[in-house]
Amino acid sequence: MVMSRAQFQVFLDSHGADPERWPESEHNKAERLIASDAAARAMFDAAQRLDALLARHTQITQDNDDAVARVMKRLAGPLPRQKVPFWRWPTVLLDWEFSPAWPRVAALACCAALGFYIGIAGLDRPLDRLHQSSIMSRDIGSVVFEPEGLTGAGP
Repeated sequence: MVMSRAQFQVFLDSHGADPERWPESEHNKAERLIASDAAARAMFDAAQRLDALLARHTQITQDNDDAVARVMKRLAGPLPRQKVPFWRWPTVLLDWEFSPAWPRVAALACCAALGFYIGIAGLDRPLDRLHQSSIMSRDIGSVVFEPEGLTGAGP
């Protein structure tokens, strides 16, 4: 079976241009195609140039070793002290790991619910005046036309 140019291009992209890295089953087919087809030789030459460029840019030099040594030395020492914001509540409540923050969120929700209940029920008013402040004990005219009891603002 003969290898086509498209198959050869995929073969070069997969295994590179070094014949030593080619699988034995495809090695002979690829060499026959390179020997018989000028376009295949051009693809092979382009793959060899690409491999040479990649090898040159990934080559480890003494400069790289020095840079790695400097970075490792810097990381081995103590890390600088991190800045902690003074007001941390928003970050605590917006943390996506709810396991350490859920008791705080639950306490905040309970306080909000209790405040809402006290505001709606009128528990902040004295008990002897509680029945007077209810809307049900007044007629609609007094609710609309009389000044407000707390601020004295009128319509």
